[in-house]
Amino acid sequence: MDNHLENKIGASRDGVTQIGKDLRADAHSAIDKVAEQVPPLTNRLAERAHGGVDAVADRADGAADAVAARSRQLADSYKRFAESGRGYVRSSPVASVLLAAAAGYGLSKLFGPRK
Repeated sequence: MDNHLENKIGASRDGVTQIGKDLRADAHSAIDKVAEQVPPLTNRLAERAHGGVDAVADRADGAADAVAARSRQLADSYKRFAESGRGYVRSSPVASVLLAAAAGYGLSKLFGPRK
């Protein structure tokens, strides 16, 4: 009986070993299948990410261009306003001084200490 028991144990061990080998082979096969699918998925995700970054960068460039154009418009408007102010002061110096004094008085009353 000892020999018969050892044969059964040996057969069980061989069966478990075979199951382990089969599981290992199945697991490696599954991993290989997943690995084959990962590069295409990774490539698609990378392409989408690059596309998103490009879209954001394009929008930022457009916004920067719009801000630069608006800045140029404001600078031109300021130059025209300053020139018209200088022209008014040159053509009417007395009125300009009186207007400046009135503006100064009004601002001092508006922002000065209250009693």
